[in-house]
Amino acid sequence: LLDIKVKEQSEENLARGRKIYEPPRFMTVGQAIDQLIEVEEKNGEGAYDPDTTLCVGMSRVGHPDQCVAVGTMRELRCVDFGAPLHSFIIAGATHFHEREHLACYLCPGSSLTPAMHSPDA
Repeated sequence: LLDIKVKEQSEENLARGRKIYEPPRFMTVGQAIDQLIEVEEKNGEGAYDPDTTLCVGMSRVGHPDQCVAVGTMRELRCVDFGAPLHSFIIAGATHFHEREHLACYLCPGSSLTPAMHSPDA
């Protein structure tokens, strides 16, 4: 689940002791991906590759209008997940049953196949 900011005061209101709160803010999948790519480019530790790492973006899980998409980071940052709440997963090694299920949600035209990140692929 991505960052949720509710009942947060601005620094000015906090310093003046005013109980005035900012409107709620919810991080999107795209914002999370942008931050992760920025950190990887800065640190260069090879923790993930934005062009090949298998990821899952989701929104409003469990609701009738939920959205689930599978792809690389760069592919998912272009997906409109709609209203919050958003979740983001960077997948590790996956079981073949998981890969079969993930294939149902691949972004159209994705460069990934779920078998890319499996030890037996």
